[in-house]
Amino acid sequence: MRPPLQLAVCLFVLGAAVARAEPPEVEATPGRVVLGQDATVEVRVRVPKGAGPVRAAASSGTWAQAKLEGGAERVFHWTPPPVRYPLWAVLAFWVEDGRAPEVTTVRLPLLGRTTLDVSTAAGAEVVVAVGDARFGPVKADGHGRAQVPVEVPPDATEARVLATRGTLTTDRRAPLEVPAARPLAVALTPDPMPVEGGGWLIIEGAGARITPSELTVEAEGATVKPEGARYTVRPRADAKDVSVSVRWRDAPTGDAVRIRSAVKPAAPKADQRVEPPGPLFPGHGVTRPVSGSPSLFLLGGAAFASGANGGPLLGLGVSLPLPVWRHRVAAEAEVGLRHASLDGRQGDTQVHSRVWGIPLLLSARITLFQQGSLQLDGRAGGGALALSHHLSTEGIGTGDVFPDAVDERRVRAMGFLAAQGAYQLGRFSLLTEVRAALAPVKTPSLRAQLGGVSVSAGLRFFP
Repeated sequence: MRPPLQLAVCLFVLGAAVARAEPPEVEATPGRVVLGQDATVEVRVRVPKGAGPVRAAASSGTWAQAKLEGGAERVFHWTPPPVRYPLWAVLAFWVEDGRAPEVTTVRLPLLGRTTLDVSTAAGAEVVVAVGDARFGPVKADGHGRAQVPVEVPPDATEARVLATRGTLTTDRRAPLEVPAARPLAVALTPDPMPVEGGGWLIIEGAGARITPSELTVEAEGATVKPEGARYTVRPRADAKDVSVSVRWRDAPTGDAVRIRSAVKPAAPKADQRVEPPGPLFPGHGVTRPVSGSPSLFLLGGAAFASGANGGPLLGLGVSLPLPVWRHRVAAEAEVGLRHASLDGRQGDTQVHSRVWGIPLLLSARITLFQQGSLQLDGRAGGGALALSHHLSTEGIGTGDVFPDAVDERRVRAMGFLAAQGAYQLGRFSLLTEVRAALAPVKTPSLRAQLGGVSVSAGLRFFP
């Protein structure tokens, strides 16, 4: 190849690489959001023709779709968070093509609405200035009181109150109580993240470029290292997913932003023969729910207690992971059904006793062990047991021994300890639980223990 031709090819390849690395052009409408008024922001992202998927991340709020493919212009729709105090929203966009991402960041001011109470001279015209915006005039009533609706931008600390009556004008400052917030938009790319080559951690804030010394970054399932303006992520060879926690160094642990990405395993070598097992459950191996996601669970089994206190039981509940111990702790609420019965004979009298209990329980679940798809949890909780007891008798002389029928209703306390095992299959987990409960019941015609030891099986579902 001739030198001029070689030079032309090199320049072409270099130009293509530079064009490919260009960050996307972004335009957001509206450019400022009034919380409670503007429901959706439309963001148009322009990229070179043939560019790969464009991904989006936000410090708050939600995306209709966080990943769009196809076309030179991709249109995202973002919904602001359900808050009313002013803050900045950080929106980040990049092309996911396997290379170090070039990120375009948009910072939207989210304005909060409030009403400022002003005390001044009766009949005065009141104008409130917040930054460059003015609100009013509002005329004060006969007692000198005026209420001025204002829109407060983030970082505002005070308002200027101007009151005019005739030729007299007063000018004073009023402090604005705006919660301090330092938002972070955090993302892992690509998703899923390949074991071979790894990926990057994106961190964008509302102000100037953030230095690693300002942050605390903790990872599980991977190593994360700052390299220049980016963080590189290298998953462990045995990791199923990568979890990263990011917070300001002087912020409490509870304020950390936590994200998770699945890990794409390494491709088998050409001389290896891999026989993947068939799915044990529909969708197994396709979708792995995030352990920090809420879930629903259903349990059914039998309780074993002394005498006639045993019987079937059911439980339906919801589980909400907490930002404690890397989401290993969850708060749970459960409603159940418990039944016990007795059919006996006393002399010539047949006695039939039926007990129905509805436990309403709150509990904490702690993950004690997790390896692959297997998980072992401990549970502890308590609550109220709503009880219904029906007693009926049959036989000669019934009226002399027992009344014909008795209906009783009581509410009693209940507590329990349990060990729960789970095997994860996609969005479902198979559950088995052994529980010890204490729920003594005493009424004029009933002595029962609706606790005891129970064995249950069921399912957990991640929506």
